Amino acid sequence: MSQDEKYKEIIKREMAKLTRPVKLKVVTSQSAKPDGTKIRACMDCDQFMSLLRVYEENSIGLLTIEELTIDDNPDFAKRYDIQRVPTILLIDQQGREYIRYLAAPQGGEIQPFIQAVFTFAGAPNYYEATIKKNLDRISPSTLKIMITNQCPYCPQVVTIANQFAIASEGKVRTVVVDIMANPDIGQYYDAAGVPYTIINDQKTLVGMIGPNEILRALIGGNISVQY
Repeated sequence: MSQDEKYKEIIKREMAKLTRPVKLKVVTSQSAKPDGTKIRACMDCDQFMSLLRVYEENSIGLLTIEELTIDDNPDFAKRYDIQRVPTILLIDQQGREYIRYLAAPQGGEIQPFIQAVFTFAGAPNYYEATIKKNLDRISPSTLKIMITNQCPYCPQVVTIANQFAIASEGKVRTVVVDIMANPDIGQYYDAAGVPYTIINDQKTLVGMIGPNEILRALIGGNISVQY
């Protein structure tokens, strides 16, 4: 069995455990052929969407992947400041963005992505009580997590950040960036190694970090965390 087949088996097995409906939005782009038919214009979009369909098709009908194109949905793209495609968005019914993926959920990132999908659908969130207790002390924030699919420590940091975002109902927003697919972003933030976490484009946390470190950075300084 190839590595890709093994990953597909993991997705198939885990997505079958989903018990509540959930919808994700994926932004791509299109171009028109001479005969008027439309095709995806971005280089990675076909492969990206094929991967996401594996998640959707093995969810017993509970996961819906809604594909939107920036060409046909300019207002949506403007509202959510879509700068590149493909982009995965976890947005609640009020339109609040919780999580953004500029990364394909494959390899080591399968489990963090699945956990985010399940929690977004209403599964228990391990960090919810702690985040709720400290929410008034946290300013609206964006966590940008620089990753690669080969990084052994990235999945744990992504999992924590995603769960924080969902527990905070978007007050803390997570952006997961694969710097191999988006090298310009990695270069812009001088991310020499991964995981590399940027908070509000100001603070940086390098390497493997835990929930306490992230929460203290969100609250500010060495303020004690309430449990």
